[in-house]
Amino acid sequence: MELEWIDDFLALCHTRNFTRAAEARHTTQSAFSRRVQRMEEWLGASLFNREARPLALTPAGEAFHARAHRLREDIFDARRAVLSASSVFKKSLRIYTTNTLAATLLSDWIVERRLENYSLIVASISGCIEAVRRGRAEMALIPELGGEEALQGLQVERIGEDRLMLVAAKGRGGEVRLRNGRLEGPVMVYTPGTSYGAQIAAMLAAHRVVVAEQPICESASAEALLAQAVAGLGAAWIPQLLAKGAAVERCDLPQTFDIAYKIALIRPKPER
Repeated sequence: MELEWIDDFLALCHTRNFTRAAEARHTTQSAFSRRVQRMEEWLGASLFNREARPLALTPAGEAFHARAHRLREDIFDARRAVLSASSVFKKSLRIYTTNTLAATLLSDWIVERRLENYSLIVASISGCIEAVRRGRAEMALIPELGGEEALQGLQVERIGEDRLMLVAAKGRGGEVRLRNGRLEGPVMVYTPGTSYGAQIAAMLAAHRVVVAEQPICESASAEALLAQAVAGLGAAWIPQLLAKGAAVERCDLPQTFDIAYKIALIRPKPER
């Protein structure tokens, strides 16, 4: 299995069209098709129903789709873990956190605690939790989005709070409207399988609301979506800590469409 194959698979899932997926992956359709076929041969099953229009996932494809994003995250988390093992410090405090918290809360938190000689590793939420569980990190700061069961067996301290809120470029917050159970206007979304994406999907389902139009942009990165929002390309759910100071405004939706959560400091439980 190659990382390139996973990215090909996700691109094809998104476009449901070999030609557009090949263009998105900057390759020819024939080369793209061969890579998809090699992945299917390696997995031992057809992932796509090529007779359907638009292209559809087979049951095997649906099963792989549920794991593809996690596989991709795990590969990058493994790379980060290997890089952190080659630290310039003889002995350092290893702290894992997410991109958003590394860019916002973390620096003040480190200053307050006067920490020195630390290695900072950025990973997914699941990667942070796994690093603490397996002893690769002394601590991790994460958005607490996975529920209590995800943190069982760990020492958890709530050190802050944040919320996801739908924002757009200043002066353009009114372009997204809620009408008859449909969210209309230019909306950007998180890649399926991400923690933020799962929370937003669950919230919309609870309100019985669907996104009316094809999303403008899809990304696993809140920072990337915020940059697109600032550029006026559409609205996205962005952590309030990250949106603070950016040239965005809240869209005109009820606050029940915000997703509030705690920020947790997690550590291994002390041995008795």
